[in-house]
Amino acid sequence: MATFKHRASSGKIAGVEPPAPEKPQPTSVFDSKTYTPYIIYLSTSLLLTVIIYVAAFWNTQWSDLFNSHPARGEMGLGKFIIKGVRFDEAGVRTAFAYPWRLATTTSAARISTWLGYAVHQLGQFYILANVQWLSRTGQIKAKWSSQYQWWNWQMLYLNVAMVLYKCIQGHIWYEGLAVDVPEGTAMGAVIAILIGAIIIEIPYRGLFFGRCKRLPVPHFNDVITFAKRYHGYMISFGIVYDFHYHPMEATVGHLGGFFYQFLLFWQSTSFLHYSHRNKNWTLLLEVWVLIHGTITALSQPGVGWQIFLFGFSVIFLVNQIWGIPAIRKLSVRSRTITITAAYAAFIALAYYGFRENKAYYRMTFIPVTEFAFAIVVILMGSATAAIVKRLQNIWVIGSLIASVYMLADGFMIYTLALILSGGVVTVYNDY
Repeated sequence: MATFKHRASSGKIAGVEPPAPEKPQPTSVFDSKTYTPYIIYLSTSLLLTVIIYVAAFWNTQWSDLFNSHPARGEMGLGKFIIKGVRFDEAGVRTAFAYPWRLATTTSAARISTWLGYAVHQLGQFYILANVQWLSRTGQIKAKWSSQYQWWNWQMLYLNVAMVLYKCIQGHIWYEGLAVDVPEGTAMGAVIAILIGAIIIEIPYRGLFFGRCKRLPVPHFNDVITFAKRYHGYMISFGIVYDFHYHPMEATVGHLGGFFYQFLLFWQSTSFLHYSHRNKNWTLLLEVWVLIHGTITALSQPGVGWQIFLFGFSVIFLVNQIWGIPAIRKLSVRSRTITITAAYAAFIALAYYGFRENKAYYRMTFIPVTEFAFAIVVILMGSATAAIVKRLQNIWVIGSLIASVYMLADGFMIYTLALILSGGVVTVYNDY
């Protein structure tokens, strides 16, 4: 008995070795169970933005931060001559005549910017498609994880490499895609991202005031499932296209845009990582356009800031506020008080902001446009699902879905460009 007690106390029974203690699993800095990923996302995006600012104004005037309408010969990183603003015969500045283009472009400038865009865009598409193909064919098990997986690292390496390329290319050849495509298309591509986010979040926060979580549309669940599974391609196009559209200038508008794009690059990097669908993080990505758009508009003459500030605020109050985790956790009474207070603050701010012109209709431009396009895209998806269910050939089905996908995205971007630019989508090269 004494011997048995001695062995038991030493952790051994009848010569049987006790199981070895489990080794703690190594964690990375991107462990979604901590705040570290979000700190990295924000801090690196801010650092890159600061670097762009310093590099852009090193050889020019730091006050150009607020120069939203540079004349020919101004800015240009201090070593390039840009077109500057365009004026018509009546001396009126032409909206959407993008000033930050070389006065006389070169083949090297044009090739270098399109080459960078093509590599970045096709690289992101390949990584997304490769993971989905390997998962569909059973070669890998692509599941959500709290750690970065090999495809996250691939996307990170690609994004880092192309950001570095863009910085170098911009300081050697300057030109962005603006040399060949209208500015409205770049803005439309970004707004298309926001419309996609509205659609994806419908089952969680509804479409209007926390309601309409299921629309009376045939095959609605199929449309939402498809949007969640394949939205990455549309988001990728919007991010990469807009990033390579602009040169590495550092006005307040450019800097706010670059910071936003870097945050979105992290979002594209983190697919199938839990941080990718963190509600507070995704809300920041949606709401940042309100901040960026308003600050950019305030740096320019006119009342465009009313459209951005109040328009995106309406979307926040009608749609996004209903998905904030902290508010959803409140009791019904506390939630009602909080949201009512937000509405009251908005009314007071709107009354003050429109005190001079009373043009309250301007706050409807953005929300009406985004919600209308969201509904149109859902209807297009519903019609496509109805046709697909009658087909059997997988190649025909795939071709149809891909065609409608590109048609819907192209339709949104071009139509938004028409709306934003007042019906004229063109590149002004006549000055």
